Amino acid sequence: MSKFCHACGVSLEDDAQTCYVCGAQQESTGGAQSGQPDVQPNFQQNAGQHSGLDMNNVIKSAENVAQQAGDAVKKTFSDVSFDSVKGAMSLNDIKNVGKTKNKNTIIGLAACALGVVLIILLISLLIPRPYKKPIKDMFTAIEKCDGKKLEAALPDFINDMYDEKVDDNVADYYEDLLEVMNEALEDEFGDDISISISFVSAKKLDKSDLRHEENKIKVNYGEKVDVTGGYKVKIKATIKGDDDKDTSTGKMNVYKIDGKWCLESLDDASLF
Repeated sequence: MSKFCHACGVSLEDDAQTCYVCGAQQESTGGAQSGQPDVQPNFQQNAGQHSGLDMNNVIKSAENVAQQAGDAVKKTFSDVSFDSVKGAMSLNDIKNVGKTKNKNTIIGLAACALGVVLIILLISLLIPRPYKKPIKDMFTAIEKCDGKKLEAALPDFINDMYDEKVDDNVADYYEDLLEVMNEALEDEFGDDISISISFVSAKKLDKSDLRHEENKIKVNYGEKVDVTGGYKVKIKATIKGDDDKDTSTGKMNVYKIDGKWCLESLDDASLF
C-alpha cells in the first residue's frame, strides 16, 4: 500500500476511492511519488475535516457502544425469564444446540444439567445407608486392633454377654481377640496389614428375614431382641501386607437390633 487517506492517514490501496476507516473521499494519486503520500497524515489537524465527520461524535459513539456491550453482558441472565427459556427448549433447538444462536436454549440446557446434578447429589446425601458404618467399624477394628470399633460394630446383647464373662472391660477383651486375629493375618500376608473395602450392592431384607433373625438370636443366645431393619450387603475387601495381598468378595448381613445398626457377630469378618 502506497496511498494514505488525506483525512485520517490510514494506509489504503492505490486505487481506493473512499477510506474504509473514516469514509472520506480520496483524491487522485497522481501526486504520490516513490511510495510517499501526497498528503502527510496529521491525526490532530485532520480530525473532523472530512465529509462533515466529527471525531468527537465518533469517540462518543464508540463509548456508547462499549457501554451497551457491557450492559448486555450483565443482563444476559437477568433479563431471561423462565417462560422464555422454556419456550426456547424445543426439540429442534436442543438437537442443533451447537449451531443455535438462541441464548435461552443454551441457558436452559445448562440449567437443566445443573439441576440434574444437584438432584442426584441431594438424593445420594438423603438416602440412608446405615449398613456402611458397622462394616467399616468391623474392618477398621481388625486392621488397627481397635476394641472400641469392634464394640461399636456388634449388637449390645453380644457386648453385654462378654462384659459379664471377662475381668477387663469388653473393649479390652476385644482388643486381645483382634491381636490374635491380626497375628494370623500377618503370618499369611506379612507385616503392616492394611484393609480396604468397597460396597458393591445392598439388598434390603424383608420382614420374614427380620423375624428369622430374631428367632435365630433367641435360639443361639437366649436373647429376645427386636430386629426392625436389615440389609444383605455385598462387599469387596482387599487385604495387603508386606509379603502378599488378596481380594475377596462376600456378603454380610447388617441388622438394626434393638435400635442399633450392627453386625450379628464377629464371624462376619470371615472374608479372609
